[in-house]
Amino acid sequence: MDQQTFNRQLDNGELSSVYYFYGEEKLLLERSIKAIKQKVLPVGLEDFNFERYASDKLSPKQIVELAMNLPFMAEKRILVIDYVANKENQEGVKGLIDYLAQPNPQCCLIFCGEKALAKTGALNKALQAAAEVVEFASLKGKVLEGWIRDYLEQNGRTIQKDAVEYLSAINSFDLEIMEKELDKLLLYTTGQGEITKQQVLDIVTKTVEANIFDLSDALGNRHAREAIQVLRDMLVLGEPALKITATLVKHIQNLILVKDYRTRGWNDTQIKEKTKLHPYVIKKSTTQANRFTMVQLITALELLLAAEVELKSSGRSAQEILEQFILDVCY
Repeated sequence: MDQQTFNRQLDNGELSSVYYFYGEEKLLLERSIKAIKQKVLPVGLEDFNFERYASDKLSPKQIVELAMNLPFMAEKRILVIDYVANKENQEGVKGLIDYLAQPNPQCCLIFCGEKALAKTGALNKALQAAAEVVEFASLKGKVLEGWIRDYLEQNGRTIQKDAVEYLSAINSFDLEIMEKELDKLLLYTTGQGEITKQQVLDIVTKTVEANIFDLSDALGNRHAREAIQVLRDMLVLGEPALKITATLVKHIQNLILVKDYRTRGWNDTQIKEKTKLHPYVIKKSTTQANRFTMVQLITALELLLAAEVELKSSGRSAQEILEQFILDVCY
């Protein structure tokens, strides 16, 4: 199940005796553990009824012994095991498998992993059968926009539509970093009403995706000096040249696709369904693609691919190679 389904179940008082939590978004995972604690444990008794261990510090037998402990002045206790899949051949694993088949109803046992459970191995199969498996995937698109709005509203603020779309489109943060950026945005716009896109542009740390939009805008306007400055800023900030070229290749490919679909008369919804691009990216790409002919876009892509090959094979500096690409496109 996903996090939203888990939240609904928890709100309805539905709590499993065994969970397996995994996924990229660690902030949501940790907050879900916190939510279980708040739902289950009486105030002031958390330390008596909550334990957390790395699984490499415990044998399967010890995990079972801890899970069988009774809660103290509470209906349940919570045991969190940061799971490492290395217990298949350890002594006592059969006891853990047997426990999973009949878990202690007074214990909520939560295994936390990096990835989905493997399909092989007796312990993994037992977990798949016994546990509620919850994935905490990275938030994207409208889901991420909703999360951003909710976070700002909890702090008494609102944000304009184009601003939240921009934040979602350029996102390469995990949510922990995104929260810090939003906190910075809240701090620097205190008392200024609804948060605008310009404030986001001025305050939020630029990602490589955001800088690529700036670089593409400058290229589209044939502003070579501005494009070179954006490039130099990215290199100074430590962005690897190959990452810049790879992101720019993807961006130009998106411009070619969007321009082609617009020529066919497709609307935003059709393009989104076909390309899976964020609506903001489609809108921005349409504006940028209109500044180029299809031949110019294909030529720019060929020049960029040639620059990428040179970055990997020649002794010239990355800055020199990429600045030459900018000059070739602009003049």
